[in-house]
Amino acid sequence: MQANPLMTGTFEYLRRPLTTNIKKGMKVLVVTDTAHDPRVWQVVMATLSELGADAFLALFDPRPADYYDPPDAVCEAMTKVDVNILLASTGMLHCPANHKAMVAGVPVICMDGGMTLEMFQSGAVTEDQRQMAIRLHYVATNVFGKDAKICRVTSKYGTDLTYSVENRIFIPKLPDETYIPYKISDFGRSKKSPLIRVLYPNGECNVPPVEGSANGTLVIDLCMHQLGRLKDPISLTIKDGRVTKIEGGADAFTLRTYLETYGDENAYICPAEASVGINSKAVIRGVQREDKIILGSMHFGLGTNVDVGGTIHSNIHMDGVILEPTLYVDGKKRIEHGRFLVPTEGPAQPDGPISARAVELVK
Repeated sequence: MQANPLMTGTFEYLRRPLTTNIKKGMKVLVVTDTAHDPRVWQVVMATLSELGADAFLALFDPRPADYYDPPDAVCEAMTKVDVNILLASTGMLHCPANHKAMVAGVPVICMDGGMTLEMFQSGAVTEDQRQMAIRLHYVATNVFGKDAKICRVTSKYGTDLTYSVENRIFIPKLPDETYIPYKISDFGRSKKSPLIRVLYPNGECNVPPVEGSANGTLVIDLCMHQLGRLKDPISLTIKDGRVTKIEGGADAFTLRTYLETYGDENAYICPAEASVGINSKAVIRGVQREDKIILGSMHFGLGTNVDVGGTIHSNIHMDGVILEPTLYVDGKKRIEHGRFLVPTEGPAQPDGPISARAVELVK
């Protein structure tokens, strides 16, 4: 990764998850690789030292693909510390080593996926965390609802995909006076999976569709894990929840090759995840970590989904982003070309007009 060699700008936003969660004397492992912007882990290590943590840095060659484990010695160390901080150029939240660490009760601060220092100074990281927690509740409630059954997604590039979300909608509570921004949360009790983490930057309403229920065409048009910003859309033909055909230009070729090389049988499960972006400050970076949380976008996963409430384990998890989707839930249009048609900042009025705030909250 080419990065500005200078330490410039504010470190305020990068420090926030650390100052919120790390206490003096904690054993903290920073997991990174030689392809990641080194200034990020340098700021993180300096902050950990300032906080009085007993910090360790694991620096290794980049893994061949997202969600591959770090070296064995690092995997072992991840289960023996108080907190892991993921800063690799490849995504590691879903990797077996981090899953094992969370099962052992070790939480994770996940900031991986190729974010540069400059990306931790503007855009998604500047979002108001409390307001986004409110928005998450109302997107889950008003866009989907706990009794939602069938979703259909379309887009101007040819997406037309239908899938079941029956019994898969999780409605998070509204933040109360005990809410602490950037605090590590334990989602395991509510999602029946070991998920003790804080994602940063954050901003998505996670939905794991019913496995085997999807049929139609999914066209990824913005970016994707491992591929970055797409030059041309990638069209996936999906039958009974599995990718049967991948069409498009050079990016489609790269995806086919990637799955053949690094995937397994379950890598073709799709959508393993069908989530909605809710971060009003996120901008297009060409980096999946931020692009997928743009307000009103949707991202669709391949492979593993056990950590977001599904049942699939795979070698990989890949998200692909649709920038301006149209979403129908049980036949009712809830998002149109990336714009919410229901309130996202407060309760919906039964049979009432769309709120002014809902119209305002568009890209």
